[in-house]
This record gives sequence, structure tokens and C-alpha cells, in this order.
Amino acid sequence: MVTRSEAFPSKFLKASDLNGRPVIVRIAATPFEKLKSPNGVEQSKIVLSFHGTEKKLPLNMVNFDSVAAIVGNDESDTWVGHRIELYPTQTTMAGKLTDCIRIRKPAPKPKTVANPHPPEDEEPPFGDEIPDFGDAA
Repeated sequence: MVTRSEAFPSKFLKASDLNGRPVIVRIAATPFEKLKSPNGVEQSKIVLSFHGTEKKLPLNMVNFDSVAAIVGNDESDTWVGHRIELYPTQTTMAGKLTDCIRIRKPAPKPKTVANPHPPEDEEPPFGDEIPDFGDAA
């Protein structure tokens, strides 16, 4: 059995490529490319490419503004090397709800604690026992 995406592979990212979860990527390039829309109209768009993947993401105005806000600059040449988070969601297009990819700033990495264990004479800040969830297997 062959899926539609296997039969007709795309060089562009789709919401389904994210498998329902957000993905953090690092921008590798931001060229301005001429693309054809589904109705055959040719448009120039900024197309993001990322380190570690061949698929690219053409930007609409919403995603352009998101990257510009994250980076702090609307000059796309300055975006290379910055990390962004791609996440799947839905939007209304031509009166229909459709899957899409949106962009947000990645959450900061948790800081590591130098000494994660309290001294032996200090009680932990909680007294609850771990609940028994039964046989998890």
C-alpha cells in the first residue's frame, strides 16, 4: 500500500510531516524563490531551509512575522543560524479548516542544577509518596 505523500513526494514541509508534534529546527538558508501556487499563479516567497532536513518551508505573512519577531529583525538574511519551533495546527482557508505549520520561539532549555540532591539532613520539599499506578505493562 502506498500513501499519497509516498506517491507524490514534496520538497516542502507539510503539517503531516511533523507527526502531530512540535519540532525545533535551525535555519540554514533563507532564499527568495519563485513558486507556483495550486491555482498556477507564480509568487516569490522566502523559503526557509533547515539543518538536518532536505524539506523546506515557504513562508506566508503569518510565519514571516513570527520568525521576524523571534529573531528581532525582519531582514531574512539575518535569520540563518537561529532556532525556531515548527508546530502543526489548523487555520481557515477559503472557508475550510485546513492543517498548517506555524512558528514560535522554542522554550528555553531547562537549566541544570549543580547539586540535584539535597544534603542528607535536609528533607525534600514534599512528603508525598509516589502513587501506585498498578501494572503499567
